[in-house]
Amino acid sequence: MLKLAKIFQSGMILQREKMGHLWGKTSPEAVVTLDIQGQHIEAKADANGGFCLEYQPLRATSSDEVIVKSGDDAIILENVAVGEVWLAGGQSNMEFHMRYEKNLSQVKPDCNNPNIRFYDVPELAFDGQEEAFDYSRMGIWRKATAEDIEYFSAVGYYFAATVQKELQVPVGIIGCNWGGTVSAAWMNPDTVKKCGKEWMDDYDKFAAATDMKDYYNRQLSNSMNDRGNPFADPFYEMIMPRTPSQEELNEFFAKMVATGIDIESFKGGEPMPSAIPGALYEHMLKTIAPIAVRGVLWYQGESDDESFRAHLYESMLTGLISDWRDSLCDDMLPFIIVQLPGFEHWLQVTNNRYDLIREAQYNVSKKVKNTYLCSASDMGEQFDIHPKNKKPVGERMALLAMGHVYERDVLCDAPEMESVTKEENSIVISFANAKDGLILEGNGINALKLVDEKNVEIAFNYETSGNSVKLTPENGDLDSVVKVLFAKDKFYIVNLYNTNHIPAVPFEADVD
Repeated sequence: MLKLAKIFQSGMILQREKMGHLWGKTSPEAVVTLDIQGQHIEAKADANGGFCLEYQPLRATSSDEVIVKSGDDAIILENVAVGEVWLAGGQSNMEFHMRYEKNLSQVKPDCNNPNIRFYDVPELAFDGQEEAFDYSRMGIWRKATAEDIEYFSAVGYYFAATVQKELQVPVGIIGCNWGGTVSAAWMNPDTVKKCGKEWMDDYDKFAAATDMKDYYNRQLSNSMNDRGNPFADPFYEMIMPRTPSQEELNEFFAKMVATGIDIESFKGGEPMPSAIPGALYEHMLKTIAPIAVRGVLWYQGESDDESFRAHLYESMLTGLISDWRDSLCDDMLPFIIVQLPGFEHWLQVTNNRYDLIREAQYNVSKKVKNTYLCSASDMGEQFDIHPKNKKPVGERMALLAMGHVYERDVLCDAPEMESVTKEENSIVISFANAKDGLILEGNGINALKLVDEKNVEIAFNYETSGNSVKLTPENGDLDSVVKVLFAKDKFYIVNLYNTNHIPAVPFEADVD
């Protein structure tokens, strides 16, 4: 009855140069052995048959064999590569498949690379869900091939392709994400209580007024919990590759009504299991923990804003990082965080306070060790929450990994405001991470404003020099300027870059 955790399969990638763990189930108190790269490890299962074997750091290889034995049972994993493994977490913009990505037609013909592999953690939020629906297409290690590339997280694929080319070792991406999910679902409930009590209060009120056994029984027949086939939803197939017009959306919903589907049911009247605090932490992250990974790629926050909880996000993201590091047995595990780009509204979703989410992401990158901010300030789409071009985001995250994690001498951080000063008749903004200069793409500086004490905009002339931008009010009245705002509107496309084509991050500064 020897059985390994689902993620341990032939064709997988294990993390090199870190202590690792392999776990599963066997007979109670049975002896289990592991043979890998000349190591022979032995352990005894607990009274319930659970076991966890710890092995020493492995060297990089494109193909190896892993043998696990218990009594007369043996499992042999073949074609196991060892290299760099990253965990890609978050909601729909991280989940966003290569199937829908803008550049797929250019990438697909030449994507074959057995040293880039992807595993998608089954999207599960409650006990019994996996048995109630068909999950045969998920929980599989896939290689970068024309046949399978559509299943890859687009951000994850471009990250992996860049890192694999630079390091020349196998690179694996573990996708642990789910569209439309809030941070609370990805955290230990005890941490949610400490970092965002409002989330737990809402759940406690719901649970107190609900027969939870009946609630979960109903979820077993709710088609919205059928998350086993990522390409089965006709609505997603329409909205992900492009931005449909309102007329197209009206026609789509009219067809649904005509076939007897209740549109109102999609709005819901109670939380889905995937929204419950701790649900995805317990049923997704913990199914792959404590697997050894090099770091985490995180792209999430839109649903926290939609839930009007942007004011809690700095605390929540800090707690989430701590929870994931604890589960993955690495209290300094690197996190690379995508800062949300500009966006106005899409379907029923509106940008309420993305500015607070972005500020929280920036603050966490400064306050929490080994966290780094990926700027996407030039990548937003005004009327679509899903930007279709994921290539720059994946590549910028890879740059951050190369600079901060793999310690390469590369310019990897975004330009960020370092100081705002008055000099003669001008305001000078100096930027960090722009030592080789700043580049403007186009005429004018997008998204930059000077305002007076009544928040009225003041027109200005500008010039760039080295790592700074000089702004001169057209009216010559420097004293009337009280604030500089950069990328603080709901929607913007930043066009100010450093020499590695990384766009500047939003900021707000008083002018004294």
